[in-house]
Amino acid sequence: MLRSMYSGISGMKNFQMKLDVIGNNIANVNTYGYKKSRTTFKDLISQQISGAGAANGARGGTNAQQVGLGTQASSIDVIHTTGATQTTARTLDLALSGDGFFPVATISDLARVGVDRGNQMGNNVITGAIDRAMDLSYTRAGNFYMDDRGYLVTSDGLYLVGETGEKTLPTPAEITKGNTALTAINVFETSYKNMLDATKVLENKANTLLTAYTEYEDALTTGNSVASAYTAMDTAYEDFHDYVNSNGSYNGSGFNTVANSFYNANGGTPTGSVVTLNNSINTFNGAPVSEIVSQVSTIVSNLITPPTTNPDPDYAAAPAGPTGGTYVALNSTDVDKIKALLDKVTNFKVDLDQVAQSVVTYENAAENLLKPKWSDSLSGEAGLIQIPLDAQSFSIGPDGTVTFVNSSGQLNVAGQIRLANFANAGGLEKAGGNLFRESSNSGKVDKNANGIQLDELFAPGTDGVASIVAGALEMSNVDLSEEFTEMIVAQRGFQSNTKIITTSDEILQELVNLKR
Repeated sequence: MLRSMYSGISGMKNFQMKLDVIGNNIANVNTYGYKKSRTTFKDLISQQISGAGAANGARGGTNAQQVGLGTQASSIDVIHTTGATQTTARTLDLALSGDGFFPVATISDLARVGVDRGNQMGNNVITGAIDRAMDLSYTRAGNFYMDDRGYLVTSDGLYLVGETGEKTLPTPAEITKGNTALTAINVFETSYKNMLDATKVLENKANTLLTAYTEYEDALTTGNSVASAYTAMDTAYEDFHDYVNSNGSYNGSGFNTVANSFYNANGGTPTGSVVTLNNSINTFNGAPVSEIVSQVSTIVSNLITPPTTNPDPDYAAAPAGPTGGTYVALNSTDVDKIKALLDKVTNFKVDLDQVAQSVVTYENAAENLLKPKWSDSLSGEAGLIQIPLDAQSFSIGPDGTVTFVNSSGQLNVAGQIRLANFANAGGLEKAGGNLFRESSNSGKVDKNANGIQLDELFAPGTDGVASIVAGALEMSNVDLSEEFTEMIVAQRGFQSNTKIITTSDEILQELVNLKR
């Protein structure tokens, strides 16, 4: 068989490989942080027909005669040039302007990582060497997200590793204190709702009675429908009277019963759920402190006695119905009484609203005891970067510092993103999912062979590594015009090698046909 056939086969195989690489590049033309690859070739071994000859006195020297036996792949290189920057205006989209990679990881040893899990809070610190606690990978794709606990993660849930902020966990005493306060608030909420509902019902019934008074006086003036107006007024009065005094169908659920349960000022020391709550706040505060400004003490001392006075109209003292064949006109003070009572109800609703505001303040103080506290400084420890879920806003600076405004309006530091750099980035292995892995030829992050430490990851913008551009992403560095040109070259190269094979086949056919 002819050597050219096997040379053609090797050429076809290698151009097919080149097309495979080109196809993968084009497929990832819109993959953020993707680095294109290229294929290079080298020739195979050459068969020597005759060796080289040195010159002698009579003749000059002669060159060796060699026939090449084809081609083979020399390398498939990853080209780590920086891709163009695409602006997205999304805070958690980060582009790297320069060299370096984001270190991302899954947790391999939970005992070494203070991560929040279940009902247990952690300080986010990685104990010991980073690579002994985390399974590290590296990426240029900066589209990060917050998970359900506020940690910065990739789209596949890998944690972003860096320097964590100072996160102080609540003490057991604070947890007990906060939970006790929240329990007291939960108990109070039912009583408060009952009081609020009862006040609304009282106001409606008082307004209904005021309307009935007015319509009765109008009927006496005009002489029209006096009897029905009197009956409506009498019904409205009896309904109001029963509800206020918890009689009849309202027994046990009328205004007086609910009000006395909420705040009972009838003789002696006031009692009721609002007083119990006030005592709970005083216990929570101990000595006056700045963490809570309670209005409940003032409200309790100034709280009006719930409006239980029965605005007994004059007609109620007379026989129920017309006297001496005529209907009794209302005393001029009767309407004033019910109006005064409505004013009293309005003031009482204002007091209830102030109580509600104080409860919210108290609840926030209790919940804050159960939350970790952050400072405006970095911890100096390697760890995970977490943004509290109740943060009002957050931002990421060019140096990778992640700051947030907490629920109280204070500026805190969640951590700092760190970057990994390699002596030979081209030696990194692609691991899929926009990830690279350290290889034996890429250079190591761990320079001292004692595990990866925080100081072996660089702050953005220092030691020659990239700075961070927030609100942007690095696009793929694939150039379609270049890829299509290389595709044409590969296609023509493949076709040319097939021609070598078909031509060699024709020659063999001619040789076979020599024997008829």
